Amino acid sequence: MDAQKHHHLIIDIVIGILIIIILLLIDLFVVSFRSLSGEVREEALGKGGEGIEGEEGGEVITDVDKIQSGEYVFIPIFNFHHIKEAPPEADEITMSYYVSPARFEEIVKSLVDNGYQTVFVSEIVNMLQAGDKPKDKIMAITFDDGNLDYYTNARPILQKYNLKSSLYIMTGVRGEDFLSQDQIVELDKSGEVEIGSHTVYHPFLTKISTEEMDKELAGSKKQLEDLLGKEITVICYPFGFYDENVINAAQTAGYQAGLTFDQDAWQNSQELMALKRISVYPEMNVVKFLERLEKEK
Repeated sequence: MDAQKHHHLIIDIVIGILIIIILLLIDLFVVSFRSLSGEVREEALGKGGEGIEGEEGGEVITDVDKIQSGEYVFIPIFNFHHIKEAPPEADEITMSYYVSPARFEEIVKSLVDNGYQTVFVSEIVNMLQAGDKPKDKIMAITFDDGNLDYYTNARPILQKYNLKSSLYIMTGVRGEDFLSQDQIVELDKSGEVEIGSHTVYHPFLTKISTEEMDKELAGSKKQLEDLLGKEITVICYPFGFYDENVINAAQTAGYQAGLTFDQDAWQNSQELMALKRISVYPEMNVVKFLERLEKEK
């Protein structure tokens, strides 16, 4: 009888030891699994993955607002010249540069009603340089040449809707139809307007000598910087004409970005010296035009 009790005791001890070993193995497995999960998560975060399932069941999202290499971002940059009625004798091409104040207000209101907010072109450049995608629908409204009707006709409408604008000045062109230096300074100090360069005399940059090109690009930049006391970083190419030589000269002069005409709104962070703009014509339905651009990409 005593032998039988002794035998059962040994069996109980063995079973107890096995249970302890099993529990230790389970505990070791859980610790290893958690450690491995942490390593996988850290690796995914380090590589900027799209996200993995977290311990609490939530998704860990990383870099969702970052621009990937070669990716295009939809940021419309609109261009206007004159905000006033076209002269009666104007031909069809000339008339395309004129948008009446009433029509201009219709255009900007339609964009605002569709959720667009204005930013300066330099803000777009900074965003693209940082590789950040816009969180909201943004656009830039630009004006070429420095025409006086910007001050008298466009500005009050922009102020009514609390909109920013970017203005590109020909520094060598003066006259009663153009902004005075005092008006340019006033606009710059207002905080509503960003001033940029449109060269000195508005030449075809691709058709002039390297020496003339340097004068047009560096000369206008210096004149504006001396006038405003701040760095000018954006050049608007006259007629939208540019090539590799123009880009190199612009970068040498110290510009960080250049504006063209392409009737497109898809911007690339690797193409800052050739940002695309949309020329707005009087009869243009801008909102539908943007919708079509978005679908075509």
